[in-house]
Amino acid sequence: MSTKDKMVYKIGVVGPTRVGKTSLITSILKDSQKLLAGTPLSIRPHGTPTEKRLMKHADELSGSLRAGEFNPGTLKGTEETFTFELELTPGDADIGILLELLDYPGGWLNPGSRPEGRKDEWLRCVNWLKESSVILIPVDASVLMEATERRHKIAAPAILMANQVAQVAREWAKERNRRYNEPALMLICPLKCESYFTDNGGQRYAAPKLLEEVRHVYAEMIEAVRDEAKKVDITIIYAPVDTIGCVDIVSADWKENENASGGFEFSADYRVRHPKRQSVIGADNVLVSLCKHLVEAKRQVETENAKRINEEAEIIAIDAEIKLTEAQKTASSARRKILEAKLAKEYADEYSGIFNSIANWFTGEGDKRNDIARHKNEDAIKISDEAGKMSSLAEHKRKEAIKAAEEVNFIKEQISALNAQIEQIAEKKLSERVKVL
Repeated sequence: MSTKDKMVYKIGVVGPTRVGKTSLITSILKDSQKLLAGTPLSIRPHGTPTEKRLMKHADELSGSLRAGEFNPGTLKGTEETFTFELELTPGDADIGILLELLDYPGGWLNPGSRPEGRKDEWLRCVNWLKESSVILIPVDASVLMEATERRHKIAAPAILMANQVAQVAREWAKERNRRYNEPALMLICPLKCESYFTDNGGQRYAAPKLLEEVRHVYAEMIEAVRDEAKKVDITIIYAPVDTIGCVDIVSADWKENENASGGFEFSADYRVRHPKRQSVIGADNVLVSLCKHLVEAKRQVETENAKRINEEAEIIAIDAEIKLTEAQKTASSARRKILEAKLAKEYADEYSGIFNSIANWFTGEGDKRNDIARHKNEDAIKISDEAGKMSSLAEHKRKEAIKAAEEVNFIKEQISALNAQIEQIAEKKLSERVKVL
């Protein structure tokens, strides 16, 4: 099954530059692989570009951690638009769900930072986000949690581009309201949360404060989404993720810069804990949430696809019936012509006696009758040949109909198996970290 035959599941990602969009996607892949271990279902990069991009990011991160260092600033930010493709598939079956996540320079959210020559690309991003039934809002947890001074708290929403994110979310909600028959999901994902939870080796438990800060900074966005989507039930989930896992914040630095968002450049120093290896927690909640949403969305798509496939098979079957009927009519016509030729020949033979031959020689009646018999016989042979061809074509169409029906049944079986596995994941409980807002 080609990419165009797979179910494409578009997911929008909305966040400022260097917030960790690529890190979130990498974490979703890594944590989801652990979640699906031992099941027929697997998640993997689809296509070489995605595989190379994720591998490069993983190499940069693992190399930094092995060296006992972690500096988010050393991980290159997104400079060009890029579509990540993750394939959710049952074993080696040639069927699955293609998760497509569009990444783009986060600075483009700010009209003042958006390059004039990239207008068309930004419009593509906007249209992508509108078409996505799911949007992920990555949030740098450290910006919220390390803003201890009043001026830092004032600057934090600007650094996170909360207003710009809210505007994009508003437009997304408007589109969801127009497509009220489709389920909608918003996932707010604070990243680099390992310093604020104790379930992944951290020493500081500040989960309630992180939730409070997110609620406060993104309150207007959540309210706007609710206001714009009155016709659709949008699920908004708070799902914090440890994208690194083995690090702790040692100190935070707020450097004044009048050209930076909020007037400050934020950075943090981290300590790397043993075993100096990435340990993702919480990204599996993202996959489970996606599956819960996907179950409803996928059922609608499958119903339409199954209906289309059945209709195509029915058309082939009807066509085969028509051809068979035509062949039968042609065969009947051929038999009629053969009988006519036989009668004409018999009628002509009646005049083959010596006296009849003499009479017919004068009148030419015998030749006429022989000619009629010959022509009718030729017509009968021609129609018989046509009937044979029509019969062969009808048989070919009948076989096509049988093959199409078998393919329909196979696809139905594969979709049913995939659906069952997706539903099993969707039935999993979200961790205690997750909150429905």
